[in-house]
Order: sequence, then C-alpha cells, then structure tokens
Amino acid sequence: MREVTVFVGGSTGSDPYSPKTWSGTAPKLLQALGAENLLDKAVGIRLSKLPNAFLRAKNFARDRGVWRKHFYFDPAYRKALTRAAAAIPVNSPVLMQIGHMFSLPEAFPAHNCVSYHDGNLAELLASGFGMEGVSRRRIDQALAYEKEVANRMAAIFTFSEYLRQSFIQNYGISANKVFNVGGAINLDSIPDPIPGKSHRASRILFIGTEFKRKGGPELLQAFKIVRQSIPSAELHIIGPTQVSDLPPGAFLHGHLSKADPEQCTKLDSLFRDASLFVLPSLYEPYGIAPLEAMLYQLPAVVTNAWALREFVTPGVNGALVEKGSVEDLATKLTQLLSNPDQLASMGRQGREMVLAQYTWPAVARRMAPLLRSLAS
Repeated sequence: MREVTVFVGGSTGSDPYSPKTWSGTAPKLLQALGAENLLDKAVGIRLSKLPNAFLRAKNFARDRGVWRKHFYFDPAYRKALTRAAAAIPVNSPVLMQIGHMFSLPEAFPAHNCVSYHDGNLAELLASGFGMEGVSRRRIDQALAYEKEVANRMAAIFTFSEYLRQSFIQNYGISANKVFNVGGAINLDSIPDPIPGKSHRASRILFIGTEFKRKGGPELLQAFKIVRQSIPSAELHIIGPTQVSDLPPGAFLHGHLSKADPEQCTKLDSLFRDASLFVLPSLYEPYGIAPLEAMLYQLPAVVTNAWALREFVTPGVNGALVEKGSVEDLATKLTQLLSNPDQLASMGRQGREMVLAQYTWPAVARRMAPLLRSLAS
C-alpha cells in the first residue's frame, strides 16, 4: 500500500492535476510522489453549486479581491470544505493537504495528517500586501483557523527554512513537527545547457505579474541609473500587461503563458538571450522564477529576505539587495553587468545548484523518509 493521499481545495484549486492548481505546483508534486512510490491517490474537494453560491452571496463585496478573500476566509466555507473531504474514502495511512484551507485532522481523526506550504497567512499579513479592504474580523477568523489546523497536524512541510521558522514562532508549532523539504521549479522539461553562453549583452530579465509587490517601480528607477553607466543595457519585463513610464531600453512583453506553445517559445527565447535575472520583491513567499532563470545560466539579483536569500549566495550565483533600496539595486546590477565573465561563472554554478536541490524529485526524496515514518 502506498503511503499518501493528497488533498487540494479552496484557493489553491480543486483539480489536483490541473496546471492551474497551486500555480502549477500540484501536478509536479504528485508526479514526483508517484515516482517515489508514495502516492496512493490525489483528490480535489469543492462545494456543490448551491452551498457554494450561498456562501459567495453571503460574502459579497464590490471589490472582487475583497469578495474573494471574505469568501475563502469564511469559517463556514472552511468547515464545509472539511465536511466534503470527510466524505472521500481513503486507504492510505497518511493524508496530505496543500495549505490550511480545510482540516484533514478534523475530517480523519484516526489518520496521520500533514500539510505542505509555500507561504502562510501570518507572513502575508506582516508584508502589508494583499489585505486592502478585507475586514479585520475575517482576517482574525482565518488566522485563528490556520493556527488551530496547524497545531493538529502530525507534521508540517515547508518550501523554506524561513517559512519553517514562521510556523514555529507565529503558530506555536513544536520545532520537531515542522520540516523544510524545499520547493522546486515548475518547468515541464529541463532546458538544455547553453554551451559558451555569452553574458555580454547586458540584458536584464524581470518576471512578475504583481509589478508593485515584486519591486517593479524600484527596478525602473534603478534601471535608469544603470543606463547612465551602461547605455546599451536592456530591461525585459514579463508579467504585467501595462506599465507606465517605461524608460528607454525597457521592453514590456506582457503575460506569457507556459501553456501556450507560441508564448512558451517566446519566454524560452527571452531566458536564453538574457544576461541577468532580477526580482527585487517587497514581499515574496518563495520565488520560483529566480530558480527557473538559473537553469538558463542566469545569475539572480533578489531581495535579501524571506526564502530568496536561502538559494542566492552573493558572489556564487547572484547578489542580494536591501528591500526597497533603489541605490543598492542599481549598484549591484551595474557591477554584475560590467563583469560578463563573472556572470558566466555564476550562471553555471546556479544551474548546478538548482538541478541538485530544487527539482520535484529532490523534494519527494526529502519527504519520503518522513512520510514513511508516519505511515509505520
């Protein structure tokens, strides 16, 4: 008998094998768990139409973002998801849920239950992003629910050590119950290495739909300073569909979907033509984009915070910059672009690190002994 049944539902998505569920992470995780002979089955939970419609109407708000959070934070919605989970037959000794939108320990009290996370509500609240207009009552209800579910888990898996420490400090979880198993890239195939890749073109690549949270405005200011020293420098922006006041040398490519063959080809080309990747986020729960950029032999310049500083080592595979500092960002970008041989060396080391540590098979191998111990 295989050890684990995986549940998804709520804001992460309700189809475990959809490329949209958990931002494309769920199917990759399931494939890796299956390859390790750990996965019994994966299930998605959702409410039937009438209860779902009632709860959506109950939480109506004119702002769709606020409406969405009030709906997902509603204790009645989370209890209904838990009841839906309890109706699913399971055979495996260990049950895993993605996030804390529902409670497998409540639905299956006789099983060992674990959860897996790239972020949590406590860190999102501390960031100051994403909660504009959401009622304090709803936030407090959601935070209390997450803490209750977390404390009933047999184990909690995290993408990063930073997040592991957050569960220990902010949720009061015993340190011996929280495990940093890491996260991984979400590419369908590993890009081939680029023999003799040149880093002399001074092309910077940025990816991030939430332009403000990802540090986009600060990057534009820093790029203007970079161009004073390196007039040929280019900045290629992927993600947002509209950015005002683009400086000379900056190009907006909009959203590029990996699911669209033509857009995927363009995305691949932008990765291959770039010399350096940058993500100066003001808040970042994890940050898969820098890891994927490293596979294309791109050093990464990222904020010196959260999980980002766990996989970017200054002088080895990139640079760390102080959060919100335009001056520090401009200085680091200029220094790196002025030394293409160093960029090439960093790019090779970054690719090797990702292939060794940040693939889903590597994550599943780190999970395996923990899951098998719980199963036995």
